[in-house]
Amino acid sequence: MLIKDIHFLMDSFYNITGLPIRYYIDQQLVRMLPDVPSSLDPVSKALTILAQDEHAVSYYVSEDFLFYGKITNDGSAGEFILGPGYYTPLTKNHLSKIMIHSTISYQYSTAFSEFITKIPLISFEGFLNSLCFFNFALTRKRVTVEKLLMTGNHFNSFEADIKSKMSKNLYETETELTFHNTYTLEQQIIEFVRTGDVERLKALFENSVRGKGGLVAKDALRQEKNIFIASITLVTRAAIEGGLDIETAYHLSDTYIQQSESLSRLDTLSFLRQQMVFDFAERVAMNEIPKNASLITIECIQSIKKNINSIILVSKIASDLGVSASYISRRFNEDMGISLSSYVHKIKMEEAKKLLAFSDKPLSEISNYLCFSSQSYFQNQFKKYTGETPLKYRNSFRNGT
Repeated sequence: MLIKDIHFLMDSFYNITGLPIRYYIDQQLVRMLPDVPSSLDPVSKALTILAQDEHAVSYYVSEDFLFYGKITNDGSAGEFILGPGYYTPLTKNHLSKIMIHSTISYQYSTAFSEFITKIPLISFEGFLNSLCFFNFALTRKRVTVEKLLMTGNHFNSFEADIKSKMSKNLYETETELTFHNTYTLEQQIIEFVRTGDVERLKALFENSVRGKGGLVAKDALRQEKNIFIASITLVTRAAIEGGLDIETAYHLSDTYIQQSESLSRLDTLSFLRQQMVFDFAERVAMNEIPKNASLITIECIQSIKKNINSIILVSKIASDLGVSASYISRRFNEDMGISLSSYVHKIKMEEAKKLLAFSDKPLSEISNYLCFSSQSYFQNQFKKYTGETPLKYRNSFRNGT
């Protein structure tokens, strides 16, 4: 295909879909639509992963639920990278995570936000159809969504990566997150979503909700959609318990249900459910953060929660984020109305409450896991925070008193 025809095809695709598209020759960027600086483009990780795929057409789903696609042009050394695409509007928390994972500098946060939020929303299934369409227009070779899902392994590796992260980060094992009745399951959902605990909520749904219900529909797709609706009902209720305003929660619920009804594949429906769980939990997690909080404060909170089982030092957080300890302490206090050290203490105490309520781990293990200097010091701090000793709190929670 002539270069002018390639440009015409790129223009047409971008004007129709609004999805970013890049053309590379020998790994050198020739053209990108829209025309943005490389410092704002989050494609680097996707580019590396897709380069390892030998298929002419392939895709990748990032840890932030961004979709990318690759098409190799047989007639030349060139290849096209499409994306990112994404399902639902990006929150400030999502944008912060994308910037961190894409190593985009904090100084470009405003410009990056303007670029990525202009990309139209698209479902995962819709993105794959767009990828297949562009491939046919370019090569005149048909690759269906079904074939793409069978030959591509980036969606499966993404699932495996999530499970791997859960196994590394969760204190409880997956077997400890298995529940025996609907009431207990609902208690778990309410607690994990209410506190914005994304990873435990994901583990809970993978092990308890997904695929363990009785047959409630004649065909598998309808059954999965019914399970999805039941799941989102519980998640919505939990999010409201966690402080998410009712209007937002129900609007989000309706949006996801409408999206689920439009899908025709089990795998894309499963993907939507996974994103739905993360979306609600992250919105609850963001609920404690003022809307005008700086990006550096949001990144600081994410760092604290990610390293909850480590000794958390202000100097280490500041170093990781590339700012001074005095600056991050002052900015955090201004944004949150609480000192950074007090916030770290609060998060550790809330984590201790979950471990006491939902695991049988002894106090010594919980104390060590949360990096308290001794079990007695942990017990003393917990009583000051809750008004109860750890064992009394555990017994009260389980007895419903």
